Amino acid sequence: MEEWYGYTGNILRVDLERGKIVVEELNRTWSKLYIGGLGFASKVMWDEELPKLHPLSKESLLIATAGPMTGTLAPGSGNIFWAFKSPQTGFWGETRSGGKFGAFMKYSGFDMIIIRGRSERPVYLYLEGCKAEIRDATHLWGMTVHEATNAIKEEAGAKEVSVAAIGPAGENLVRYASIINDYDRAAGRSGGGAVMGSKHLKAIAASGGCGIKVYDPERFLSLCYEAQRAITSDSGNKAMGMHGTIGGVMSLNAMGGLPTQNFRTGYFENAYRVSSDTLERNYMIKRRACHSCVIGCSRYSYVSSGKYATPPNEGPEYETVDMAGPMVLNDNMEAIIRFNYLANNYGMDTITLGHTISWAIEAYKLGMINENDTGGLKLSWNDADMLLTLVDMIAYRRGFGDLLAEGSYAASKKIGRGTEELVNHVKGLELPAHDPRVESKFLAIQYAIGPRGACHEHPIYPSYDLMGVDAGMREVGLPWPLPDRLEEVGVNRGKAYRIIALFGEVINSMGYCNFYAATVAKGSLNPSRIARLYSSLTGIEMNAREIFEVAERTWNIKRAFNLREGLEKAHDSLPKRMVTPVLSGPSKGLKVERPNELVEETYEAFGWDKETGYIKESTLQRLSLREVLEGLKRIGKVV
Repeated sequence: MEEWYGYTGNILRVDLERGKIVVEELNRTWSKLYIGGLGFASKVMWDEELPKLHPLSKESLLIATAGPMTGTLAPGSGNIFWAFKSPQTGFWGETRSGGKFGAFMKYSGFDMIIIRGRSERPVYLYLEGCKAEIRDATHLWGMTVHEATNAIKEEAGAKEVSVAAIGPAGENLVRYASIINDYDRAAGRSGGGAVMGSKHLKAIAASGGCGIKVYDPERFLSLCYEAQRAITSDSGNKAMGMHGTIGGVMSLNAMGGLPTQNFRTGYFENAYRVSSDTLERNYMIKRRACHSCVIGCSRYSYVSSGKYATPPNEGPEYETVDMAGPMVLNDNMEAIIRFNYLANNYGMDTITLGHTISWAIEAYKLGMINENDTGGLKLSWNDADMLLTLVDMIAYRRGFGDLLAEGSYAASKKIGRGTEELVNHVKGLELPAHDPRVESKFLAIQYAIGPRGACHEHPIYPSYDLMGVDAGMREVGLPWPLPDRLEEVGVNRGKAYRIIALFGEVINSMGYCNFYAATVAKGSLNPSRIARLYSSLTGIEMNAREIFEVAERTWNIKRAFNLREGLEKAHDSLPKRMVTPVLSGPSKGLKVERPNELVEETYEAFGWDKETGYIKESTLQRLSLREVLEGLKRIGKVV
């Protein structure tokens, strides 16, 4: 049998309804066609997910997938990716997290786990020594993430076990429930935790026992050291390690780009109270890092006493700080740390959670929601106690929390009364804490056409114009110099975004962290560096342009998946607030001026039809996606 290098060569298939486990060999052609990670997942979801299937039906798929780099010494390679149909949007769902679960899944012998069916009783999946076992989890159901993780670790008895689990939010099918690994590492967005909960799957535990072979160990190790030296010497990477993502609070606030009061403005007067400096001076214990990470952006913090006393836990990250802080006009850092701890322990996406609460407060203040809706609860800006009360209510779907557990988009559809106008979403997924009116018009494009909806990280954080860096993408066609961050059409923005988005697909297929692709070419995992690492690891020779062709293939499969699920051009549009001027602060008056033209320019760059957003037949043929072409022809969605 031919050896596998970089890959384990195994796919684990789990049918929870039948209690059946099958290990099959990875198709060798997939490494050249899809690379791995979310690339593999796109192929499986297109081939095997039944069209128009409800995301929480027992037949739906849940995929855990790692890249070829995951679990190796390559810097930034400690990631796990999940794919499913999103219960928030009904379209493509994907999410990732760091920590060490991805590495341990591969050490346990598997590149990918494909889960279908619904168990009659709660179960968890245990992986070790290239084998898997379905175990009873009845005693774990109802536990928080931390409680379940501790219990599974004790039961396993192995020296090291990495656990990915859901909390009460996933069990109660909160639409934006997360999958949390290693206690606090959140695969947060799109509702993967709800999909896992719908299958009565409490957790997956991986304890290793197998290895990963390297094709050219000497060359691979040399390239890993070379990349590590370059990355650790870069000033931007040093800053990220020193202050984490929360380090962006003050700079974004200064430019008027810190989302505040449900995106009404981008400036928060009390931003300093929720800044990295405040966290580091008063609440931070130490920095933490994921597997094989040389940046170490994670914070480890606690609140020692008082009504917001919180045990040590990872975070809070920038997104959580903004959503539980400026978005609801809360300037109490202790309450934000508590919010972060509860959200992770219950297993909820802090972005949709905080955003949904800010939407509800604004609607309440405008008289669109009243106390008959809230069960008598008064909603107010800058009310930390109310904020934390709602977190509990949402996780357990109690009272008004049952409605908010649907997310702001679905909740507004149920309430009506004009509340729909206040929802900041694309395709049903709420915007993260980055304002495309202020930061970068690349964000406007990504929010509009991204396969999972409004997201700043999938496929990649695209604000290279704001940062003034190229991450080495010029060698694969990135137009340079990039336009000013506020310029829109006629400046090659669509062509530039195509390269940026495909770079993100490369990162997500290889198994890397996006933060390793966010600086100058020398200090990043640039395309050529990635190609050399991949070739020396796997023995599969590929250059940067070949890797980007693979990325274009997987990107178009995701688009095709959404088209099959009912996507139309109207879904690729920004919410009302993004085309409305910022009300106050340094960015007052800024808005996305020509959103439709931005989208159409990008369609053309990708080889999609300008009028419909459908993929052109010539594009699918060029990418050798014959089965996708045939599938879209059957439903009349190819041009």
